Amino acid sequence: MQKFKRKSLYLALAAAVSSVGIANTASAAVHVNSNGLGEVLIYPYYTTRAGMDTYLSVVNTTNSSKAVKVRFTEGKNSREVLDFNLYLSPNDMWTAAVVNTTNGAKLVTADKSCTAPAIPAGGKEFVNFAYSGAALEGIQQSGGDGETQSLDRTREGYFEIIEMGTITNTAISAAITHVNGVPANCAVVQASTMDMGPSSGLVVGGQSARANPSTGGLAGTASLIGVAGGTDFGYDPVALEAFAPSNVQNIWNPPGSIFPDLTFADLTSVVFYNSGTVTSNWLSGDNTVSALLMHNNIINEYVLDAATLSGTDWVVTMPTKRYNVPVHNPALASDATQLFSPFTHKFWLNGACEPVGLSYWNREEGNVAIVDFSPPAPGGGTSLCWETTVVTFENSHVLGSSNEVNVPVNFENGWLRMAFNATGITVVNGQTDGNGVNHSEASQSLTSLDGDTYTGLPTVGFMLQDFINQNAAPGILATYGGNFNHKYTTQISED
Repeated sequence: MQKFKRKSLYLALAAAVSSVGIANTASAAVHVNSNGLGEVLIYPYYTTRAGMDTYLSVVNTTNSSKAVKVRFTEGKNSREVLDFNLYLSPNDMWTAAVVNTTNGAKLVTADKSCTAPAIPAGGKEFVNFAYSGAALEGIQQSGGDGETQSLDRTREGYFEIIEMGTITNTAISAAITHVNGVPANCAVVQASTMDMGPSSGLVVGGQSARANPSTGGLAGTASLIGVAGGTDFGYDPVALEAFAPSNVQNIWNPPGSIFPDLTFADLTSVVFYNSGTVTSNWLSGDNTVSALLMHNNIINEYVLDAATLSGTDWVVTMPTKRYNVPVHNPALASDATQLFSPFTHKFWLNGACEPVGLSYWNREEGNVAIVDFSPPAPGGGTSLCWETTVVTFENSHVLGSSNEVNVPVNFENGWLRMAFNATGITVVNGQTDGNGVNHSEASQSLTSLDGDTYTGLPTVGFMLQDFINQNAAPGILATYGGNFNHKYTTQISED
């Protein structure tokens, strides 16, 4: 099948994993770390819109040196706009910011930790190379996708940090370790000859340069800061632990490579569910990550107080959508593309829209209103069309997103449940499930090799609200805001 062919370059790990087996314990399979530490950090949103900059950090909380991949993707179709290797010495912390430019966005940093390539003093501008050019059918890493090719698209999206391995070579570790606040010699890891990969034959200081397996312990933060408005919407990334297969040496790739990515995950997931755990096995690493993030409902609040001119936006990001949704131009006479679970639509102009059901309540329990049903009637209902969609309430436009869907509500304040349970959606060539079975109709669900069926979509995100209080005190105007993680429900039917 097409999906397995496209993964052949970077899922050779699968054969090695299946040959030795994976123990059915949380320590030996990928899981979400509720304490915020892991090998992979998924940051749901960055933006430079609405006068905001995005400040970020990653912390190595361990006594080991680490090689990590930092990747920024734009929000419409998760095409890469920048990635590089970052080398963290023991207990090191790296900080940076995504800021606006005339045409798009760029990354700036005053941090001294080693990156490869080195980030210029004036910052590194995000690029549109991965979504420009002729439109290419299918699941692609680059090429046109029917949407705008403007650099404006780089102004919002999400990012991820993936540990590639620990550095045990003492000479390399010494080179990236700070002396009087500055690494001793970043040129060592920035050299074109540097190879820390699993089969590296490079010798540095009399020792192999090969990195050892990842050990986790990464943590981080991000803040959406609006200086003019006096707001700081801070959040923690989602942390995945035991990400890399336990039997591999490392998942290091050189700078300039788009790998590793989320498809490099171990093929066994562990999800805490109904006071126990569900362990599932998968054909590909992106399905493993999808299982960890699958939710059949997102639950959060909204505030629209007229007295404080308050507004509410929700961020909903689907970090595995890019591995499963093909580009298809509907104007073509035939469609040879393949769609993969749990997603139900293909990508072109205006995105790949996932239907959702919305129910909301006011603060007094009553007056329940059902706005949408899933799946909606043709041309109707609410849909999340982008990899990163901003749901704005009553046109609040707090984030000023161009990847936005508006939700009108009848109550000034309350809470909303967003449901993912669409079924029976017709799709050309069907939808291939996580167990390799092709269904003639698509649904928002994912079934493992064990027959465990996860209902919903894989999402991360948060709610934010801002306030403009024109009379905080006599004659005083105050602006402030808050940021709150989404709450979820999960539905798993075990075989």
